[in-house]
Amino acid sequence: MLIHQYNNATGAYIGSRLADPDPLNQERWLLPAFSTDMPLPARKRDEWLFFIDGAWVIKPDFRGQMLYRTENGEAAEILIPGISIEDAGLTATPRPSEMHVWEGDAWALDAVAVAAKAKADALAEFEVLMSEARTQNAGKSDAYAADLLTSLEIDMFNAWAAYQMALVSVVNGADFPAAKEWPAKPDPVTIAAQVDAESVAEASKQNPT
Repeated sequence: MLIHQYNNATGAYIGSRLADPDPLNQERWLLPAFSTDMPLPARKRDEWLFFIDGAWVIKPDFRGQMLYRTENGEAAEILIPGISIEDAGLTATPRPSEMHVWEGDAWALDAVAVAAKAKADALAEFEVLMSEARTQNAGKSDAYAADLLTSLEIDMFNAWAAYQMALVSVVNGADFPAAKEWPAKPDPVTIAAQVDAESVAEASKQNPT
């Protein structure tokens, strides 16, 4: 006769073995404490058997599986049978990213986190563009004030200054960063051509033919 042993505290199935014959009665079998000859019911991969109140009961079993905490996505595991992943606050699905939160029964993008990251990324881009603009005009303010710059240098200085103001206007926009559209950088070739054209025009005025 096949008997099945179970944990005396939880009723969790431990193992099965052949029963020993009763030495006092060869027609009987010994049935130790915390064991039963009741046949084991079929169970699935994530299930375990428990002998409770004289009957086998099927409960969840997620031992040996990689699980994740729904509160923060950290890896976790269940060490004993009988605990569902829902009751343990776990899931078998890894967290897609730090911007995902657990909603109901699945990971979902956190709108607040997505918006915060978009703004942080846009501000970082702003700082790079602004730093470049400041570098272009670095050390030229005094020379500009003293009228020591050439016409081309003055126009380039003004163009980069206007570019900086345009960058700030984008950041201060009501729809930033959703409606972010950075201004075009000053084009030295275009500005030089304009300066040359203005110089030619001025020369024509002073020396009419």
